[in-house]
Amino acid sequence: MSAFLVAHEASIRVLAFIGIFAVMALWEFLAPRRARTVSRRERWPSNLALVALNTLVVRLILPTSAVSFALLVEARQGGLLPLLTLPPWLVFGLALLLLDLAIYLQHVLFHAVPFLWRLHRMHHADVDVDVTNGLRFHSLEIVLSMGIKLSFMWSPSCCISISDYTMYNIWG
Repeated sequence: MSAFLVAHEASIRVLAFIGIFAVMALWEFLAPRRARTVSRRERWPSNLALVALNTLVVRLILPTSAVSFALLVEARQGGLLPLLTLPPWLVFGLALLLLDLAIYLQHVLFHAVPFLWRLHRMHHADVDVDVTNGLRFHSLEIVLSMGIKLSFMWSPSCCISISDYTMYNIWG
């Protein structure tokens, strides 16, 4: 199972992205929460181009995915959660909770530190709020974010073996 996921990680990620994006975009179209000030046709090409650019930048700078890195950590018997003798459902819940907390704290940090805010404000600078705002990030912020996520998998003081990989490691 692990070999399959690593071999097809990019395809799985793209398909999941397209599926979730399509559902959210359709939901916004059918039940809008506010009137648009600028049409999707004007805004979406640049926001979606940022996704393509950021994906390329991350793949070039950090060629290993979070999934591959998590597998490497596991192969080297790293991580905090594997050391605990807990039921798999609890390990999964803890991993998800700790990774979500790390991402939340990262977000707070990007709002609080002036240099990081200058990068992050691109996400808040769009004239309308919709599904594409969650994709609108400065490339350097994306690279820093990935570095932060990878460090949480490696650092013994944190929950290391948590990543996208957790789901199939426990249930697969």
